[in-house]
Amino acid sequence: MQHQSPDETIRAALQKSHARLRRQHELVVEYGVMSLKSSNLDALLTLACDVVAKGMETPFAKVLTPIADSDEFLLSHGVGWDEADIGHATVGGDIASPAGYAISTYRPVLSNHLGQEQRFRTPSLLKKYGIERAINVPIRGPSAPFGVLEADSSNGEDFIESDLVFLEGISNVISMAVERISASSEMHSSDPYSESVLNASPDCVKILSASGDIEFMNDAGMCLMHIGDLAQVRGVAWSQLWPDESRNLVLEAISKVTGGESTRFEAFCPTQHQEPKWWDVTVAPIFGEQGDFQKMIAVSRDITERRHHEAQLLSLIDAQNIKLSKSDLYLEEIHHRVKNSLHLVNTLLLLQANMAQDEAVKLQLETAATRVLTIASVHERLYQNAEAQAVRACDYLAALLGDLGKALAERRILLNADTFVLPAERMAPLGLVISELITNALKYGKGTVEVSVSGQGDHALITVTDEGDGFPESYPKPTGTGLGMRLVKSYSGYGNQAITVDRAQAKSTIHVRFKL
Repeated sequence: MQHQSPDETIRAALQKSHARLRRQHELVVEYGVMSLKSSNLDALLTLACDVVAKGMETPFAKVLTPIADSDEFLLSHGVGWDEADIGHATVGGDIASPAGYAISTYRPVLSNHLGQEQRFRTPSLLKKYGIERAINVPIRGPSAPFGVLEADSSNGEDFIESDLVFLEGISNVISMAVERISASSEMHSSDPYSESVLNASPDCVKILSASGDIEFMNDAGMCLMHIGDLAQVRGVAWSQLWPDESRNLVLEAISKVTGGESTRFEAFCPTQHQEPKWWDVTVAPIFGEQGDFQKMIAVSRDITERRHHEAQLLSLIDAQNIKLSKSDLYLEEIHHRVKNSLHLVNTLLLLQANMAQDEAVKLQLETAATRVLTIASVHERLYQNAEAQAVRACDYLAALLGDLGKALAERRILLNADTFVLPAERMAPLGLVISELITNALKYGKGTVEVSVSGQGDHALITVTDEGDGFPESYPKPTGTGLGMRLVKSYSGYGNQAITVDRAQAKSTIHVRFKL
């Protein structure tokens, strides 16, 4: 199993965190747009539970509403719970329960260890489903608390602080829908949004006219943009607040939304005080009761810090890549020097062999020189495939035998190799075994040398033939030092069981089993 480097781990964690936050942001905006299109509160509350479950990556989410003249909450809407429990199950509403505490203090409650929780008791309903983690966020009503939005989990990762922001966003949209639907029960409202609810959002929220002019900006947005009074921007084209480099993106977004399509983009826009900021912007249409396009809602989230972290991470990665590039250059130089050194040793051995008076000594020096040249060729092929975890045997051997044919023989060397995959750690041993067998065929045989390598599952079968008179009857007793065959047996992985001489063939034929 490969281990990630610290840079890779940091990058993976940031990407995962950013992806989760981005998805939650999209879900809040999508739910907000859908809430403006519906006046069915029950459907909106059930949809809210489904959206929360998706955003929190958990099967359990619910809305709890107070029961009149009681200190309990009713599980009025939810997903993940038994149908028999939805609309019937209750939980305690006093301050000793997480939901009761949230609605009493108007503060969210996060607990990742309900079984060890000292602040509250764990409701029996949660015990029934094996719930271990929960987030409770109050839902504001027009004049009194409407209820509690809750996400629950029986397994998986801990909830984090940013998840509270997501649930509060959904809760705010529910509050807006409750207020709008309550008002529409008395009279049809021409205003499809609630300024008080939009002001509760921590993001920069704008309501735009059908032509893209600013009609409203929430308090958080004016604070983020350093705008002192709404009058400074009311009636101003939203696109004019953006610098030239980002304005085309804004105009494209407005064009899409006027056609009834929601869109999203990231762009740079400084504040009124010229403080540089990056924004993640979602723009969606607002439709009237007859389904006609009337206004736009634009939600901009400040992602300056995230962009700063990404820039730092990219800088670290670039620095690391520069170091790796330098290391690769150093490694390439080392390989080049090793190759040159091996060829120098080969030349010195051949010179020594030419000066030797004793034929036996001369033969041994020439054999040693041949093995050094073989090792040089194998080393070069290994270096060229250094980044590969595995290579095709036929490609590797074709290149290697081409080198050996040029260096060792005027006789033809033919290769017939299957296309099985050769693990990186077995590349050098296979090259050395085949090189040794070819060297023997060139030394003791004659005519064309044929090499066949076939994949046999967990091993390869190597067959080398030439047009000689066959192996002597004394084989396997060596005529020389026997070092070559000892190397073959050792590198093959099968020891003495590796080599078989086929005396039934008319040509000199030897088979070697090679472990993959």
